[in-house]
Amino acid sequence: MQQEKQIILIITVLFTTVFISSLCLLIGGTQAAILGGLLVPCAVLSYLFPRWGLLAFLIYLPLGGTITYAVAGVFQAFGRGVRYTGSYSLFHLAKDAFYLPALLGIFISYKVWQKKTLKFKPLLIFIAFFVFACLLTFFLVNLPQDVTNTKDKVALMGLVGLKVWLGYIPLVFCAYYCFNNQNKLLLFNRVLLVLILVACILCLIQYLFLVNGICPGSNELPAPSDTSASLRAQCFVGGSLLYNPGKNLIRLPGTFVAPWQWAWFLIASSFISYGVSLSDPSRLWKWVSFAAIIAVLVATLISGQRTALLLVPIIYLILFFLTEKKNKILFIKLVILFILTVIITTQIGLVDQRIANLIQRWQYAPPQEFITQQIQWLIDNRITLLGNGLGKTASAARRLGSIRLVETFPVQIIYEIGILGYLGFLSVVTTLTILTFKAYCSLKTPGLRGLGLCLWVFILLISYNPYYYPLAVDPVAVYYWFVAGMLLKLPVLEQEMISIRPEKS
Repeated sequence: MQQEKQIILIITVLFTTVFISSLCLLIGGTQAAILGGLLVPCAVLSYLFPRWGLLAFLIYLPLGGTITYAVAGVFQAFGRGVRYTGSYSLFHLAKDAFYLPALLGIFISYKVWQKKTLKFKPLLIFIAFFVFACLLTFFLVNLPQDVTNTKDKVALMGLVGLKVWLGYIPLVFCAYYCFNNQNKLLLFNRVLLVLILVACILCLIQYLFLVNGICPGSNELPAPSDTSASLRAQCFVGGSLLYNPGKNLIRLPGTFVAPWQWAWFLIASSFISYGVSLSDPSRLWKWVSFAAIIAVLVATLISGQRTALLLVPIIYLILFFLTEKKNKILFIKLVILFILTVIITTQIGLVDQRIANLIQRWQYAPPQEFITQQIQWLIDNRITLLGNGLGKTASAARRLGSIRLVETFPVQIIYEIGILGYLGFLSVVTTLTILTFKAYCSLKTPGLRGLGLCLWVFILLISYNPYYYPLAVDPVAVYYWFVAGMLLKLPVLEQEMISIRPEKS
């Protein structure tokens, strides 16, 4: 009977693969057909083995931009811009072929609601309120606009907005499910470390290709592509790139679609790499985590990302002071850090250029003034209870109609889903911040406590970030919810470790 079920499953997957592949061939061409043929079995395996599906999703996340633009090449230069191929949308949705089936498999097979309802009850209540607010905006704002607006596909924009704001919240429960023992925690952390190292090394190669002229960069591109990130300057990995040494302009995308995604990947990686360096029991993997920290710092330095250049060193210093308890060791490490800083800043002119560029940009457009301007713009455009419509500021919806570029996070969410939606969102992240803080405080094991502190500071930073919109785009939109679930599970793993120790002795 079991063999018959397996045979039926295999035949069904084969027929579905052929059908989807043929459909993709007609719509998007050969590349789309190949991708469709690969994604169907991946989706089935993700559903059958949710932990591995979620791990595959995390692995694909930092490499998706490279697969889309560098490997598949889903764009062509056209005049002063670019033209996308028919497989463009499918490649951007490819990561969901791992995530959504794994999510479905977890929620069908895992009885999270029976045993953990009391722990998650406050969070579930506020998530339900936030979902309700988003649905109100969709039905009462997006759909009426879709009827009256014949130019924009406002209903589809609303669906994109729902995915942006709600799509990755279930990762809290997925992560809680995945870490059923300490070995799973080590596996996921080590995979994340390797991904950080690989992505940073690929970014370094990208930089060397540009410096040595193997990639032309933005010098020969017509304006405005020579002063802003463009796919026409794409080099080796990732997507849109800016490299114009004549004008002292550089914005590398690393392995991601755009430079700003790469900047926030580096910021998130600083928390993960430092946290793993404190918690992994293996000496080898501690050295790997130290290598990842160095790689993140080097990538931050060469990428030209001002936000990362400002935040990453500060983050490492804050985590260093918060987790270092031994005064003698702290003093020695501070002396070494100071000497290294003096050597780097005096011997490498690149550091001076990046810092000078950061100061110049700060003086030209101070972030606090920019935030104030965006808030004033929102007030002038009338703050409403339900907002102006889901997806109206999402870059993923730009092909469905006209969108507004709103670059400060609170303003973006209030503009889209109004005061009610913002209150719902603020309730969710505040509850999550409190629950994760309680989880961190309950930890007693030094390694897990250090990891918990690093993860909680990350959650705190992203939850109340006043500038830019990391929670609305990859990769932070994924890492934030996943890390929260990981942190909530750490006390359970610690109790299991304590209960096992006496048996071994």
